Amino acid sequence: MLKQSLRDILARHPALAGETWLECLTLRQEEDILRVGFPHKYFALWFGQHKQALFEEVCKRCFTAGNNPAIVYEHAAPHAPAARHEFQEYRPLNETAASITNGMAQEEEDVFTAFLCNNKNAFPLTAARQIAAGRAGRSYNPFLLCGRSGTGKSQLLRAMAAMLSRIWGKTRVMHADAARFCTENPAWARKPELLWERYQVLLLDDIQDITNETAWQNKLIVCMDACPRAVTTSDVGAAPQMVFACSGRPQTLKALDERLRSRLESGLVVELMEPDLDVRLRYLQISCKERGLRLTRDQLLFLAQRCTQFRLLQGLLLKVEAFATVKGCTLTRTDLENIVRTGLVDKTPDCREIINEVAFALNLDPKETLTGKRRPDLVLARQVAMYVCRRKLGLSYPELGRAFGGKDHSTVIHAIKKINKLLVSDKSVRQLVTKVEAKLP
Repeated sequence: MLKQSLRDILARHPALAGETWLECLTLRQEEDILRVGFPHKYFALWFGQHKQALFEEVCKRCFTAGNNPAIVYEHAAPHAPAARHEFQEYRPLNETAASITNGMAQEEEDVFTAFLCNNKNAFPLTAARQIAAGRAGRSYNPFLLCGRSGTGKSQLLRAMAAMLSRIWGKTRVMHADAARFCTENPAWARKPELLWERYQVLLLDDIQDITNETAWQNKLIVCMDACPRAVTTSDVGAAPQMVFACSGRPQTLKALDERLRSRLESGLVVELMEPDLDVRLRYLQISCKERGLRLTRDQLLFLAQRCTQFRLLQGLLLKVEAFATVKGCTLTRTDLENIVRTGLVDKTPDCREIINEVAFALNLDPKETLTGKRRPDLVLARQVAMYVCRRKLGLSYPELGRAFGGKDHSTVIHAIKKINKLLVSDKSVRQLVTKVEAKLP
């Protein structure tokens, strides 16, 4: 048997002992052609990068000189539904690998497109993409997502699960709540290796729910300890991946068992920050387009300023849609104010409130802050108030200028740049900004 002959040749090399990649190949010899099938296209890509040259060298040794068959690589094993004869492509593997890479990039983009973020959350999203595409190293395992409720942890976990399922198959990916995982399959606590024999990827959400459950934490500890680790760089793709999500800041991990916490912190820990105003605004624009709601940018900005979480925005937009359906005409600013007033939305400060807080902190009259007086303390108060308004409310420079008594937008830009510099060099300004922001909702 051809495969047995190849096994025997590989077994003679101690460095290759224990490798199982050959078992994943489907070999069919047809006269002077050797057809090689793969379980899925991602394995074909890995094979082309790491094992193709070795496989072809072993095949040369298996056949006598002059009788070497032409090797034809196929996308999938012949018994797979997608591997019908009329659709098979007989191309060199390097061409196949290129098409697979393009396909992976397209699929990855499709899965993660729905996740909105800006530079503040760019690193967590990039790390999640790399893990989901199988491009992460050993240091990304385990991967822990932290963040307040409503920042998108569960959505990102679902996107990763979908992408990893395309690589390994749905039956090889475990995606569940941490509490449910710990209460089911008690045999895994005694023989955790059974978990990794069945699954290649473990994704657990809401790990904070097992904080007060010692037995559950112990089960997770033994399962993490039993997870096979990649020994060499070429083995990274074969090592199981662990991904966890925790509601709260990374400091929340202190409530967990010290042994579990140390294991989680041994990997990559990232925090998803709350969506900025521009992200919330983009979310509302997309949602309104999907729902067929016609709202102006000022109306969308008004709604985005009232909620800091996506879930609250969803509920608020649902109320707006229902109100618009009942009323049957274009909504006014007054209508939106009435809708917001009846809902449990975040209380967002306005410019007047921020100006008052800054003036109070500097023992000044808020009315004087809005005048054109050039007294140093009044200038500083105006500039700090503009800076905080820009950060908290996300207003444009012209909008800020109008809010501060008709100032030119260039004046606002200068003020914000000035405070940005002072935050680095002046401790008192840094303390003032921190104090004002801490008092605001």
